[in-house]
Amino acid sequence: MSVSARPSVLVFATGGTIGMRSTDGGLAPDPDFADVLEDLVDRICAPLGIDHRVNHLSPAIDSANADAETAPKIARAVRARVRTQRPRGVVITHGTDTLAYTAARLAFELADLGVPIVITGSQLPHGAPGTDADDNLALAIRAAVKAAPGSPAAIAFGGSLLPAVRTTKHDSVSLTAFRAELPLAAHSSGVPPEAATPRSETASAPARVLSFRFVPAVTADDLRAAVGGGPHGLVLECYGSGNGPMSRPGMLGTLRELCAALPVVAVTQCVTGGVDLDRYAVGRELAAAGVIDGGDLTVEAATAKLGYLLDRGFSGDGLRRLMHANLVGERADHES
Repeated sequence: MSVSARPSVLVFATGGTIGMRSTDGGLAPDPDFADVLEDLVDRICAPLGIDHRVNHLSPAIDSANADAETAPKIARAVRARVRTQRPRGVVITHGTDTLAYTAARLAFELADLGVPIVITGSQLPHGAPGTDADDNLALAIRAAVKAAPGSPAAIAFGGSLLPAVRTTKHDSVSLTAFRAELPLAAHSSGVPPEAATPRSETASAPARVLSFRFVPAVTADDLRAAVGGGPHGLVLECYGSGNGPMSRPGMLGTLRELCAALPVVAVTQCVTGGVDLDRYAVGRELAAAGVIDGGDLTVEAATAKLGYLLDRGFSGDGLRRLMHANLVGERADHES
């Protein structure tokens, strides 16, 4: 294979356990991780005939501190590096706490990049006994280089490749910490072009999308308090196929007020299945209040998708239509 024909991979490190080491005060970032990662990537790529480039997000983040800006910032950095370095694939390392949230957002942000994106991390730090860092990184690199251009973003973890828009973290300690209960939905339409006036041109920061989970003791005041900080969107984690405590005093009126002020998307608390607001009378009350049917979106994908669409300037009926649509494999189409 000639030098020009060798595939190349960009490894973009953002922080997380994979780049930590044990200290007397617990796990902390390893100041030598840049050199360690360079050596590790070289040992993986050299036998496979893969060229590589390692970049780092500065400053690195603890994924528990990820915010609304984190995934868009990573996406911008990766997009800029892909333009100049032209890799065959991209691997992004990330802390596991919010990896599923960031991966879902990157699936939308980078869907049109034309380069496979694989996100990975580890439950144990590099160099720790029994660490999963080496295996996860090797799987991610191989997958990123072998995937077809335009393949959907994936998570490489615990020996599995999982669709980024379907994956959740289900175990805090297992080396197989992530799972995707539903497959990537077929017949995706692709991300839409930006609206006429993208929100990013008129706002100083990305849209903040929060989630609120119904539990038996919840009141309308609790729901109202959940949006007291002024989020731009809300994901409502409902019971079953889209039910909530609508007979609770003031709940319906509160939902109507919220839906008039910001988009509210309903998803299910169940591991599989999805929301169908037409099924029960209670669900129809939610829909009548203005709640958007989130179908079988995970809470991570719903949060990512709603934030992405808001940042691209969508609102009203256009936003509702796109939330119902399957853009990158994240949900079954509303009509089906």
